[in-house]
Amino acid sequence: MLNDLKQYAKDHNVPIICDDGLLFLKKTIKDYQIKSVLEIGTAIGYSAIFMALEGCHVTTFERNKTMIELAKKHIEPYQNQIELIAEDALLFDGNLGMFDMIFIDAAKAQYQKFFEKYTPYLKQGGIVVCDNLSFHHLDIQKVSRSTRQLIQKLERFKTYLETHPDYQTTFYDVGDGMSITKRVE
Repeated sequence: MLNDLKQYAKDHNVPIICDDGLLFLKKTIKDYQIKSVLEIGTAIGYSAIFMALEGCHVTTFERNKTMIELAKKHIEPYQNQIELIAEDALLFDGNLGMFDMIFIDAAKAQYQKFFEKYTPYLKQGGIVVCDNLSFHHLDIQKVSRSTRQLIQKLERFKTYLETHPDYQTTFYDVGDGMSITKRVE
């Protein structure tokens, strides 16, 4: 199933988490004994299914209508473990419950807003994992203006995480750059 989704993503230019990122998630889920995950950015359901196969219950947001339809089809066999919220995570105004982990892998320019909006749903001892923090290791001097602005926004978000007095963040040079953030107890 996952290999088929990975091939679909490759064939249709759908961004999904890389293999190293999946291994990092697997280790993180095990190390932190994660059972419940809030995922921001479903796409075709690849990482949500992976986390469900690792024993997690996943609540996942997706706003793109095409991706929502694809994800619904792919996650149907896992409907007891994966709940898809077909809505923009920044506009959502419902009740979610609490989570062991929040996984942010969506609109890069909105990472700080996602972080601020959803960390109140983090259980005591819970973690936030962010993907794509290195944005393909692009050289900021060799990209378009819009991409440069996106890279700068990601850099500001990383500084925000590094300097936030209530959280401790560790950055990892895995895949496209990942982090684990824990609330300071």
